[in-house]
Amino acid sequence: MPRNEIRSKTGQGRYDSTAQRVLISEFRPVTLCFLETPDRDASKSLPDYEFVAGEKGYLPNFPVLIQSDGEPWIIGNLYLVTKFHKEVGYESRTFRGIADHLLDYLRFLEEQDLDYLFFPKNDRLKVTFRYRQRLIEFVNNGQLSASTASARINAVVNFYRGLINWNFIDGEKIDGIAFIEIKRYISVTSNYGIQKNLKINSHNLAIPNHKKQPQSEYINDGGMLRPLTVDEQSCVLKALLKSSREYQLMFYFALFTGARVQTVGTLRITHLKGDFDSNGYLRLPIGAGSQIDTKRGKRMTLLVPGWLVQDMRIYAGSDEARKRRERSYYGGIDDNYVFLSKSGVPYYTSKKEIFDHSDSRISESAGMIDRARNVAIQDGAALRTHIQQILFPRIRGDSPSFQDFTFHDLRATFGMNLLESQLQHMDDQSITAAVEYVRQRMGHANIEMTMQYLKYKSRLNWKNTVQHEFENQLFSHINTSANADGLA
Repeated sequence: MPRNEIRSKTGQGRYDSTAQRVLISEFRPVTLCFLETPDRDASKSLPDYEFVAGEKGYLPNFPVLIQSDGEPWIIGNLYLVTKFHKEVGYESRTFRGIADHLLDYLRFLEEQDLDYLFFPKNDRLKVTFRYRQRLIEFVNNGQLSASTASARINAVVNFYRGLINWNFIDGEKIDGIAFIEIKRYISVTSNYGIQKNLKINSHNLAIPNHKKQPQSEYINDGGMLRPLTVDEQSCVLKALLKSSREYQLMFYFALFTGARVQTVGTLRITHLKGDFDSNGYLRLPIGAGSQIDTKRGKRMTLLVPGWLVQDMRIYAGSDEARKRRERSYYGGIDDNYVFLSKSGVPYYTSKKEIFDHSDSRISESAGMIDRARNVAIQDGAALRTHIQQILFPRIRGDSPSFQDFTFHDLRATFGMNLLESQLQHMDDQSITAAVEYVRQRMGHANIEMTMQYLKYKSRLNWKNTVQHEFENQLFSHINTSANADGLA
């Protein structure tokens, strides 16, 4: 991607500022202690404080904001660190999103040569009002989506809320000046059809973000997902035949189980050792307590086809896989990942590994210190890169009009394949049972989420009829030992 396109996408090109957000791979949190200074003007300066070292563990990929002069933005970073201390739980992606919104604000402040506490009597001149107007201009010019503009101004308002609540600035002198709190009520309907009014906190700087009309070719399942048609699946699987074995198996696992990228990337060798059920599936518990990561730690059971488990076992026992494990953090143990890069790095760093890194006693006892140094946290970027840089060029050589897809789209594809397969077995009276089965297999919290797949089917003409057993139609493009043995 050209550099000017990257600058435009990140927002850097919209401001005369070189401020940036960097990630600290192993950020060691410390305790923040405030020092009493009676003469301090709380509305104009930061409180005196000191950091006390000694807190256990570290935060992976913690964002830090750097000004154009190369110095840290003290108040912004103080807000992020305190937010971690004050709130329960830490997710790097969430904090990165907040930091990116504040980075945009910092760039605006630098370009306009404004202080974050510049609040004259004229509302139009106040720094927060001026930033809101700039965001609206970006939206009107097509440089920024309304949803992003709304998220950014909300992040800035939360920034000031935090500064007031945590006594970084005098709330009595600034509350109601940076923004005005507004109480609003929205009508919501529960899963049982009961309507009630829900009170929400809003503010006078809010930027309207009208919901887009649902697009017929997408399903909203943890993101806007586009199920691939059978022809498209065939194109992807054909292109995968030229990829290395671990990529093939990771894509197969997502397509035939509906697993998300964090689940595929955190599978351990020991998880492949269970017995098959009477239908030839490995019943694989995932989520909290399983060492296999899921979205928000949700617990469920995946049904993994026996042929896929067998192929993964063969791969895990190969010389190449063994070499990769020896280069990795965990070494040659069964608790190591199934899928590792050539350098021994996982495709998705598990929460367990992050914990093990943070506890030096675990690393030292297992002899992992040398292998663990300076390893960045992985979040599936290698899989996304493989799709963009390897699979798309292969596919479009034969099919120039092939649409973009993401690894997460394989989850929606599995859901549609499974629904089609179930409906082949059932009459109209059993549609509810088919949808319920799909809900359980995909781990949806409520049936409304799964109903989107049924609505999708009726909304679009599913371009290719899926056979009674969808695996059979795709099997000719699967690189599996079962084909070699004549078992398919």
